[in-house]
Amino acid sequence: MERLKIFYVMPELGSHTHFSYNFDFISYIRSFLKDELEIGVLVEKSGGVIADFLPFRLVKNFIRLFRARLSGYGNFYIHYSFLSAFNASLIVKLLGGRVFYWNAGLPWLYKRNFLRGWFEKIVYRLIDYLVTGTEGLRNEYAKFYKLNAYKIKVLPNWINLEETNKLIASADKQSLKNKLNIREEKVLLFVHRLSKRKGAHRLPEILKGLKEEKIVLVIAGDGPERINIEKKFENLGTAPKVRFLGNVPHENILNYFAIADVFLMPSEEEGFPHALLEAMAAGVPFVATKVGGVAEITPPAASAYLVNQGDMENFIKSVRLLLHLDESEKEKLRRSLRHWAGRYDLKLVAEKFKNLFLN
Repeated sequence: MERLKIFYVMPELGSHTHFSYNFDFISYIRSFLKDELEIGVLVEKSGGVIADFLPFRLVKNFIRLFRARLSGYGNFYIHYSFLSAFNASLIVKLLGGRVFYWNAGLPWLYKRNFLRGWFEKIVYRLIDYLVTGTEGLRNEYAKFYKLNAYKIKVLPNWINLEETNKLIASADKQSLKNKLNIREEKVLLFVHRLSKRKGAHRLPEILKGLKEEKIVLVIAGDGPERINIEKKFENLGTAPKVRFLGNVPHENILNYFAIADVFLMPSEEEGFPHALLEAMAAGVPFVATKVGGVAEITPPAASAYLVNQGDMENFIKSVRLLLHLDESEKEKLRRSLRHWAGRYDLKLVAEKFKNLFLN
């Protein structure tokens, strides 16, 4: 049987970016679906000032995609990059094929300049299919961009449960706590870019509301809000309770989930957050805002700990409830989270990925 050829495009790659886990996904497909699928890969940004200069990148990107099409790749799967989605759409208009463009978020909540907004809408019209993470997001995209329902496919995010379980089990928790100078305190964990979109600016307020608790807040990530929130922690006198890790390679992030008591996600905007899957797979209770697809991917047992975006009073209250949850109830919640994460296991999602191109 002839293999289906798919050209997979990512904007960039770095061990601390949320694109890095896509290579694990591709590696799995190449190993276990190799008789059915052939995957080509392109990382759009190759690094360097000249290489990433937009006009140069636009032309180089078009040439590379054009060559891929001439090599027999009839399906382009574009992860987030509007540039590649635009170029690939032009190419398939000339040479045939299909463009699947993945996006999961709430981009309409944030102001775009006229040209950016116009370009994005053009791209959504050119692509063959938009792929997003949940049915709710599918409806939102259809409504905002005026897309026909048949043009939008749903593919959940994924997590490698087998690998996650191994890494969590092998984590040297005590050594890591010693390194972070954590003694008897419970650990709150924030894993995201330090931006307002991800609610990083809310962290000082959250910690202030929990000032009587014996806790440490571990922050994995970096971004434009870091200086601002560092100053706020200092002004509030809570800086000694905070551990800034900066950007953490994706392969190391599960070590911090292994020591976490509660995961925090006070985001203003989300699509299908991979960090939430990591928390569930690791059995870490979480408090999160009900934005994007968060409520859809949260198990019923944890839905009580979802709050409206910006409702910090109830966010803090929910964190406190989890910190003081009876140990038997906490273990019950952990088991529920791990079980729920099973529906997003890599093996299941890889099959759904394959079926995108067969239906």
